[in-house]
Amino acid sequence: MKKTITFPVVCAILFLSIDAYTESRLDPNLADSLVQATDDPLLKADYYSDAWLYDKAIVVLDASGKTDAETLWRLARSHIDKGENLSDDAALILYEKAMNEAQNAVNLDPRNALAQQTLAVACGRVALFKGVFKSVGLVKTVHTAALNAVALADSVPIALYVIGRTHKKLIEKPGFVRSALGLGWANEDSISYYFDRALEVSGGNMIQCRVEYADYLFENKKDNTAARKMLEAALSLPLRDEQDAKAKKRAEGMLKEIGK
Repeated sequence: MKKTITFPVVCAILFLSIDAYTESRLDPNLADSLVQATDDPLLKADYYSDAWLYDKAIVVLDASGKTDAETLWRLARSHIDKGENLSDDAALILYEKAMNEAQNAVNLDPRNALAQQTLAVACGRVALFKGVFKSVGLVKTVHTAALNAVALADSVPIALYVIGRTHKKLIEKPGFVRSALGLGWANEDSISYYFDRALEVSGGNMIQCRVEYADYLFENKKDNTAARKMLEAALSLPLRDEQDAKAKKRAEGMLKEIGK
């Protein structure tokens, strides 16, 4: 899970070669240099997060000794990102830790859009591990937190993507089942709406969103043409998140399944 790269990072990247700019990952060596140039632990953590150096981000934030909302949601972000590279049991431990950190951040500052977005992502990760329909309370928190993030900020594409993906997952069950579980708000029309909004807000540069959207278009709408276009677009994009490489492999497999 990533946030938009901070302005100072963008300025620094502009001095790199064009080839180095083909991916959005901040060069780890540059991240270390930028960290040395600031005393702000939040900015240091952002640099390390942009360089996919999650352990270093966690160390910086822990060492700050701060427990404010801005620190806590960043800790949660790094624990989520780190967990995405671990085995199931180890990942779940970090996702649950992130969920608690993000919830504390939201409790401290309910109007912090990125704290709300991070809470949605963390709860979503835990719910997927435990089973979405066995974790109704978590699913409701995912939906509420993501909606809160969207209401609080103009540019939170991850929150929009999370809402779309939540609806996509929930419609796997019939409407009467969803209603009985208190999930009657889930509907198919919301899937395309929120995926489209996520792509619009992000400038279209969300590989994972495009692949998930393509899966919906292929499996649910039987629209091979639209699914193929979405996958081809995903494969043409530079990596922005460490998990984008996995999404691209999935896209390649889906294209083979769809065929020419």
